[in-house]
Amino acid sequence: MGNKIGAFIAGSFAGAVVALLCAPRSGRETRALVSDKVNAAWGEAQELGSQAAGNVQQAYQDVASKGQKLAQDAQAKGQELYGQASARVQEAADTIKPAFSQKNDELRDKIEAARQRIASQVAKNAEQAQEAANDAIPVAADAVHNAVDSAQDKAEGAADAVTDKAQEAADKVAGE
Repeated sequence: MGNKIGAFIAGSFAGAVVALLCAPRSGRETRALVSDKVNAAWGEAQELGSQAAGNVQQAYQDVASKGQKLAQDAQAKGQELYGQASARVQEAADTIKPAFSQKNDELRDKIEAARQRIASQVAKNAEQAQEAANDAIPVAADAVHNAVDSAQDKAEGAADAVTDKAQEAADKVAGE
């Protein structure tokens, strides 16, 4: 786009130079005429610029007021939607809360039943262990008594044997 503008300006300048060279008036008259035309064009440009500035200012004010109105409308609509959503969430929470409480109570009941089953199983296992111990204790006691009796018999037999050997040794020493 810059090339098009540059070409336009160059063409305008070349056209102005050719126009001045081919002009039927003298240089002074042509300069005065060009100066008048430039001043008139400049005045029109300034007038158009101030009109454009006024139009832009008016458009800005219109857009700003419409923007404020839209922002207010959006805020009101947002508050309305927030209120509706909040009511729906509260309604859903109120609906879910009893179901949640019921499930929680059911879970607690199941946990309590499991605790009771475990406690009963532990008591049963303890009774079985005690019965097994009661059955095993007399057998073990008998085995210990038998072992003690056997050991005592062997100790007495060993003591008799030692006494006999000691007597024999004493007799042998005395007889010599």
